[in-house]
Amino acid sequence: MTASAWLAWAAALGAALVTFGGFVWAVRRFFARYGPPAPGMRAIAAGGTAAMIADLVVLACSADVGPGWHLAGAALFASAAALFWEAVKANRARPLTLAFSDDEPGHLVEWGPYATVRHPFYSAYMLAWIAGAVAAAQPALLLAFGVMGTLYVRAARREESKFAASPLASAYAAYRARTGMFVPTGRPRGGRLAAPSTGAER
Repeated sequence: MTASAWLAWAAALGAALVTFGGFVWAVRRFFARYGPPAPGMRAIAAGGTAAMIADLVVLACSADVGPGWHLAGAALFASAAALFWEAVKANRARPLTLAFSDDEPGHLVEWGPYATVRHPFYSAYMLAWIAGAVAAAQPALLLAFGVMGTLYVRAARREESKFAASPLASAYAAYRARTGMFVPTGRPRGGRLAAPSTGAER
C-alpha cells in the first residue's frame, strides 16, 4: 500500500475517533439530565455504542479499500463533527436535556445550525453513520443509519409534540414552518432565548 493510501486510511480512522469521541462526551458531560435516562435514550445509547464499535472495527480492517473511499468518509465525518460542535455552541449557555426526557421545553433556539434545521444533533449523528459506511466501503454499516435513524425520528417527533403542548407552541409552529427536521431548508434567521429553562436534545 502506498504512503498516500495509508494516510487516507489514517485520516478516516482519526476522523471517526474524533467525531465519535465528541458524541460520547456530549452524552456524559454536555446534555442536562433530570433523573435516570428514559428507555428511548437507553436504546439510543446502546445502539449508538454498538454502531460506533462496529464502524471502528470495520474501518480499522479496511486499509485496502482505496484512498478515495477513506477520504470521502473522512470528509463526511468532518462535516458531521462540524455540525455537531456548532449545535453544541448554540446551546452552550443552556444545554438541552437528553433525548426522550419528560421536561417541558422552556426555550427555543433559532440560531446557528438551528436557523435552518430543527434537530442538528440528530442530523450530525445520522451523517456520521453514513460516513462510517462510506469510509469503510461497507454498505452493511448503513444498518446503523436505518436503526439509529428510526430512533432519532421517534425522539424528534416526541420533542416536537412537547413543544406543541408547551407555552412555546405558537413560536415553535412558526419556526417549524420555515425549517427542515433533519435537512436544512429555508433562510437563516437569528433567534432568541425565550425562557430560563432547558429543552430536549435536538
